[in-house]
Amino acid sequence: MYLLGDVGGTKTRLAIIDKIYINSKQVYRHLKQNTKIFNTPQKYEDFLELIKNYILRSSASVLRSSALKICFGFAGLFDQKKEKLIYSPNLKDYVGRNLKKDLEKILHPRLSVVLENDAALAGLGEAYYGAGKNFNVFGYITLSTGVGGAKIVNKKIDDNVFGFEPGHLFILIQSKTYDVLPFEVEEIVGGKSLERIFNKKPEEIKDKKLWDDLSKILAIFLVNVSIFWSVDKIILGGGLTKSLNFKKLNFYINEFNPLPVKIKVIKSKLEEFSGLYGGLSYLRNTGHSAIG
Repeated sequence: MYLLGDVGGTKTRLAIIDKIYINSKQVYRHLKQNTKIFNTPQKYEDFLELIKNYILRSSASVLRSSALKICFGFAGLFDQKKEKLIYSPNLKDYVGRNLKKDLEKILHPRLSVVLENDAALAGLGEAYYGAGKNFNVFGYITLSTGVGGAKIVNKKIDDNVFGFEPGHLFILIQSKTYDVLPFEVEEIVGGKSLERIFNKKPEEIKDKKLWDDLSKILAIFLVNVSIFWSVDKIILGGGLTKSLNFKKLNFYINEFNPLPVKIKVIKSKLEEFSGLYGGLSYLRNTGHSAIG
């Protein structure tokens, strides 16, 4: 039995898988039918209340099961013990809180809750069930409220010191007055930033010229991702991918690429469920013990 959570800056997805599904189509069907989607509370106490209410509406037998395994992905950077968020621009009230302890108190005092970055789990999900199934090494980038990602190696999140935060990579943009200004990638192509700049949700922006310009900036960023992660395949997920022309994006990437290596950018197959698939993959394949 698995309890899976994907807590992003805008949406929270929760699902309980109460059977062992081997076939990926069965897993997809089960997740599609059983995933509950909520607006992510900005206040931490409201988030805990959301989890309590979700659990109350769930099967009591699930909560009593000592075989239950639990994994939550959060948008942000964790401490080395994976107990607290130490940085999360879109979940500021969650930073410094003991997520692991508080969730275990709500869910089951005897069970251990596994916490991981949401984009890293999404990449892992793609490795086992999605567009990365046949790749040994690839980069995963999510374009949603913010910009996140991870490097996946042999179906594992690659070794790291403080997680992966590619959205905070700096690029330089020349203004109309010829000043060269530094920007974090997330400030330009992140969903929250686009909404603030244009005063409308990204999916409501229909200007093709604008998306073409953003695709060029994104292409430069992805070339950098390819070089510093040493990957030739990058899977793109997140809501903003619906507005992108992948044929054009791949063209721009290989136009900007200074190396004699062809980079291929592929759209996520799992889309909004990638983080839940990742949590399931993590619990099934790391030998994690349910009892803490």
